[in-house]
Amino acid sequence: MSELRLDLKLTTDGSHQLVLSLPHGPYLMDANGVEVLARTLAQQRDKMQPAVAMSNPTGPRTAILDPRWYVAHESLIDGCALHLRHPGFGWLSFGMPRQSLLDLQKIIANVLDRVQHEQESLRPN
Repeated sequence: MSELRLDLKLTTDGSHQLVLSLPHGPYLMDANGVEVLARTLAQQRDKMQPAVAMSNPTGPRTAILDPRWYVAHESLIDGCALHLRHPGFGWLSFGMPRQSLLDLQKIIANVLDRVQHEQESLRPN
């Protein structure tokens, strides 16, 4: 996989295109090779315009049901590192500063309250 090349090209309208060069034809990749390719593509996508939307996702989405996760205190950002396991992309890590944690805590508490209320309303009297 060392001969795989990805070049970022700027188009006339200001958007980006990614050029994938395969100098010797098709590549056969094992799981590790696919991980390297996915990570490399994600790094390149991060540099491209238009950027990934900052707005909340809407419409139908494919969700990973009950993903593995891990949280560790991170003093450098006065918060935590949140690690979520995606079965295709591996472990994705996010730095969550204190204010983001507080916001997330409020949102999760609201969701848990709604779930509790729904469960109570379904119980027979």
